[in-house]
Amino acid sequence: MLTRETQDISHSGDGGIYAELIQNRAFQANTFEEATVAPWGSVGGSRLSLQEINWLSIALPFYVNVAPPPARQNSLNVSIPTRPIGLSNPGWWGISVTPQTYTGSFYVMGSYSGRFNIALKSNLTSTVYAMTSISAKSSSTVWTQVNYTLAPSTSAPDTNNILEITFDPTKATDGSLNFNLLSLFPETYKNRPNGLRKDLMEALAELSPSYFRFPGGNNIEGSEFATGASH
Repeated sequence: MLTRETQDISHSGDGGIYAELIQNRAFQANTFEEATVAPWGSVGGSRLSLQEINWLSIALPFYVNVAPPPARQNSLNVSIPTRPIGLSNPGWWGISVTPQTYTGSFYVMGSYSGRFNIALKSNLTSTVYAMTSISAKSSSTVWTQVNYTLAPSTSAPDTNNILEITFDPTKATDGSLNFNLLSLFPETYKNRPNGLRKDLMEALAELSPSYFRFPGGNNIEGSEFATGASH
């Protein structure tokens, strides 16, 4: 997340050379800004709310609770079954989808035994370019990591695409689950886990530079005048 003291031009850190495709994947806050769910979106009428009771780690104190919409009643006063719910992310300027293997993961907490459906799909037409279904169990007291891969067979015509994660709320004890540190990576430079974008790194390598000062901004210099940062 940006702060009022930081200039991250065109998302040159997250969303830049770092290959992570998900924006605000850990709902982070800092001294200058409030934690936020944005730009995550609701799927299936789910209600998204920030929580900070059971941390994933001291560095990641915020997470999102995904809860079903209020129960609806039909004319016989019988609850209508709840459809799958979840959350979606539009990436930085959308998500480029091409034939390659995408790797992803997320942490979930909540009593659940069922499947998670994960998809890369168009945000305009709902065309699904890749989907997988992962069977998992999670607990109400500890965080469980879920890993997945997606392998589109064709390219999307544009980058107006989203990552969507859904689950069956009837398989969760109270219908809701908590999520944090959601991630999606394309193939990276030299296939390094948690790595850098292939296209940018290959372009940099072709320059045969003698050295880089990288990163070269306030993040390395400090966040205050006393620590040498220039504002």
